[in-house]
Parts: sequence; structure tokens; C-alpha cells
Amino acid sequence: MRFFQVLLAASGLQAQDAKQIMQRALERDERNLAILDTYMYERRTLQRTFEKNGAQKETKEKVHEVIHIDGAEIERLIQKDGKPLSAKEQSEEQRRVDKEVAKIREESPKQRAKRRGETDKDRREEIEARREVLEAFDFELIGTESIAGRVCWGIRGIPRENFRGKGRRADQMKKLKGTAWIDQQSYELTRLELDTHDTLSFGWFLLRLQPGAKIRMEQTLINGEVWLPKEIDVRADARVLGKMLRVGLELRYSNFKKFSSDSKLVTAEP
Repeated sequence: MRFFQVLLAASGLQAQDAKQIMQRALERDERNLAILDTYMYERRTLQRTFEKNGAQKETKEKVHEVIHIDGAEIERLIQKDGKPLSAKEQSEEQRRVDKEVAKIREESPKQRAKRRGETDKDRREEIEARREVLEAFDFELIGTESIAGRVCWGIRGIPRENFRGKGRRADQMKKLKGTAWIDQQSYELTRLELDTHDTLSFGWFLLRLQPGAKIRMEQTLINGEVWLPKEIDVRADARVLGKMLRVGLELRYSNFKKFSSDSKLVTAEP
């Protein structure tokens, strides 16, 4: 009897430790989200669609340079399908970006308050979703793994049947399960692997991932101060604009730099 009591106590301690680790990791992730706005970076998006037999049907690739100005994300297309833009395309893209920047700078106090209110609302929803994760899942430690030379805990999350969240992401969380890999030294989220077990919708039903979709995300340490996305992969059968497709989506982030006003993405100050 004593042996089984020890086992039960140990399993309870492990579950508690797993939740505490996730809590610290989510707190760190919330901090990283705030710091992201101070960086500019490049984002490469590769989208593949496949036939039912697995043959590749179509490939689209774009590379954008991205910054945030006063909470607004601004991106400039710099490459398409593996080729840099023509001189004409570059000029048109720069004019479009300049127009977006000028619009922000010329906002009235009322216009800025409205835009920032919408941006801040999105940010609050992101933060609320991270905090609800602790209530949406039961956690268990499943072992350790070395990722990019760093020892990480593996923590599996199983959705709770009785979870009733408040945020708009709550319904999405009910349809996911997976494993988070947390760096043992920094408590940063290093890798996240998710599976869908129900239909998952994004963007007002423009994209619907079918059950069995695979989502994988990795982060990396930038400038010794912040962990930011390195890559995101999605493999799924998905309904896009009403059409069922087998899709592969790859996002790659690189060239992180502290944002400065002399960025070529932004027009010079008057």
C-alpha cells in the first residue's frame, strides 16, 4: 500500500510541476510578444497545394520585410516565387508602403485612438488566450530533448472536456492537443507541436483545417534578449474559400534587427 501511495504522490507532483513550468513559459511568451514590436525582420511564406494522390499542384512563395509602427504591422514585398521584384515593382511597393506610413503619421488624435484601440484589443485577446491555456489543458511531463543544443522539457497538453473559456480563441483550444518543449534554463517555449482533432476555422471561415492537421512552431533566441518565431509549418487537409485542398504552409523568419527610423521600409522624417 505504501508503494502505491508513493506512486500516486509522485504522479500528482509531476502534473503540478508540468503546469508550473507551462505557466512560467507563458509568462515569458507574453513578454516576448511585447518586445516583438521593436524588431524588424523578414518573413518567407511558402504555400504548397497537392492533389489527392500527393502530387504537388501549385507553389507560391513570397518574402516580406516587416516592421511595426505605433502598433501597426507594415510589410513590404521584396521577393516573389524565388525572384526579386523588378525595378518597377519595387517602386510601386515602396510607394504603397510610404502611403501606409504617411497615413499613420497624419492621423488625428481620434483616428489614432480608434486604430490603437483595435490593435490593443487584438493584443489583449492574444494575452487572454495564453492565460486561458492553463485552464484549457491538463499537462504532463513526458521527458526531455535537446533542441538546438538546449535541454528542454517535453510537456503534453490534453484538452479538458469541461473547459469553458471566455476569449475567442477558447473554441480553437478545445480542438487542439499537442506537446510543448520548454527550455530548462530560461523557461522559454522552444518548440510547439499541435494536432487538430476537430475542424478548426480561421479568418471568418476563409480557412478551415480538417481533423488530423499538423502544426509545428519553433522559436529562437535573438540578441540574447528575446525569443521570437523561427519557423512555423502547417500540414493539413483544408477548406480554403469553399474548396477542399491538401496544403502545406511554411513560414520562415530571419534577419531580425532592432527597428530604427532609417529602415528602407520607412520614409524619412520630414
